[in-house]
Amino acid sequence: MLDPILDFLKAVWGRIVAIPAAVSALLRRIFLVGPAVSADGRPRRLRHVWWIGKIVVVLLVVLYIAPLIWHASWVRGFDLGYPNRVLHDPNQSPAGESTTVEQGTGETRTCGRSQIVDMQIDLIDFLVNRNAWVAALPQYKLGFFGVAWEATPFLDNKESFQHGVLYAVRRTAVELSDVIGRARGTSEADRDLQNARGSLQYESEVWWINPFDPDRPFGPVSPSARVYRNAIALYERYNDRLARCQAVLDARADNLRSFLERITSDLGSTADGLAKRSIGSRYDPVLNRFVAGEGNDRGWFDFRADNYFYEALGQMYAYHGILKAAHVDFLDVIESRRLNDVWNRMERNVAEAAALAPLIVANGRRDGFLIPDHLAVMSENVLRARATLSEIADILER
Repeated sequence: MLDPILDFLKAVWGRIVAIPAAVSALLRRIFLVGPAVSADGRPRRLRHVWWIGKIVVVLLVVLYIAPLIWHASWVRGFDLGYPNRVLHDPNQSPAGESTTVEQGTGETRTCGRSQIVDMQIDLIDFLVNRNAWVAALPQYKLGFFGVAWEATPFLDNKESFQHGVLYAVRRTAVELSDVIGRARGTSEADRDLQNARGSLQYESEVWWINPFDPDRPFGPVSPSARVYRNAIALYERYNDRLARCQAVLDARADNLRSFLERITSDLGSTADGLAKRSIGSRYDPVLNRFVAGEGNDRGWFDFRADNYFYEALGQMYAYHGILKAAHVDFLDVIESRRLNDVWNRMERNVAEAAALAPLIVANGRRDGFLIPDHLAVMSENVLRARATLSEIADILER
């Protein structure tokens, strides 16, 4: 009774054992010059030309794909403890003179580096110096034999993660330029903060030349990573001026509330996108039955589920550091409003979302037995962080 099963296993094992010999034969055909005489006895005059052609093709393929595999396979320097390295003194406010806590009058100029700005510098350095900016690599832009990498299960997770980090950095850049880095929000915007914001808004998929990309200039132009790198120098210059009392950090309660409300809105959008992708069917109260949802329950065969997951992961990773830095810059506000407990809970929720690290992202049923729904798990964690952010904003508004 077991003979068919045993025969099948033997056949499979035979094929597995034959793989090394087949690979060896293929490599010999590619890298060794063929025989001087063909099987029918005729001389092979072009054998060296064919051999050189094969070597050139192999080298082109290797030079094309090897850098992409090297740069896109993993995120270098991923460490949830990075805020502790960036924050200079997490127990003290940066205000050297005074900081306006309430919405009334008072001095808003501070003498000391902004921890939020230092966190921005570190995150940008993490994106474009410690890692290659994957989205603008020509190999990534060309795709997998004409198919966009985002539509494949290969080498797209890091790009999605980096875009998530960039999204949070861009949001913070806007708030620094428009609200936090100007007195009362009515004075002239700080030029360095404004220019840094403009640099970070630069198109994310631009390389030196873009011949196969009709949506972007042919070139030569500055690539995305180089423009983002310019923001580091601008933020450094602002923080140096701030330390010399020549710039403004308006660390007031209403500015903190505005900043948190913007983040809350962003996280709501992120959670909604995750939830829609993870719902394979939904209940229609008009039809009184379940209908197809906007997402799916394909489990490990939803090749875009990892894009949604890792973009959210990058966003939470960045906010993990940015909100810890905000805790320091707005320490007077947080302590005067007795927000320490709820703020700590919010930081815990953000960190727990940023710590999710499945080996393979699956988009299964929410009540599935074998295949998990990682998008729903991430969405739940994002919503938990969003709820505590909203609670803090409500307290600040009272």
